[in-house]
Amino acid sequence: MKILRILAGLALGATLTGCSDAADGLAILSGNYEFQRGNYPLASLRYLQVTQKDRFGPWVNYNLGNVYNALGEANSALAVWNNVDKKAPEELLFRLAFNKGDLLYQKGLYKEAYHSFQQALLLKPASFEAKHNLELCLLKIQSFANAPAPVISAAPTNPTTQTKALLDYVQRLEGNRWKSNNTQKSSPSASDW
Repeated sequence: MKILRILAGLALGATLTGCSDAADGLAILSGNYEFQRGNYPLASLRYLQVTQKDRFGPWVNYNLGNVYNALGEANSALAVWNNVDKKAPEELLFRLAFNKGDLLYQKGLYKEAYHSFQQALLLKPASFEAKHNLELCLLKIQSFANAPAPVISAAPTNPTTQTKALLDYVQRLEGNRWKSNNTQKSSPSASDW
């Protein structure tokens, strides 16, 4: 409730003074508040109000990408995050690299995630979370490198006797589960209830 009063006061001050920077800052704060509440459509609306401003552009694109990421729109999040200028503040670039790494890891793009976490560590070498995630990416990359290659044969496959026996066994086990019960009782009994 206290946050709402502060936001309302800032909004009133911004409208009375006509200061566009204050109004833009208020829109960003309001977007952050709505994002924290889980109201992603309203948060994105607030951020989109200030996307064309050069002063807040990197932060707005970062926040808007976070909204898209929270909505499960990974490609949109990456596209917006790629619009963040490389001359942005170091803290923002760290957060951006970390979030991109996390999203890429979730998508199974471990090499790309590794490079993002590596960028994050170059910006903030003391980050334990970035180090941990970098190691996870490295483990995934190494496990895929050591995995045996799948055997692909151009000839049609004929099931071996052992394979047929296994399939027959599974069919017998599963077949009993999926049979329908066609018999129905004509009158309800006490056990039906």
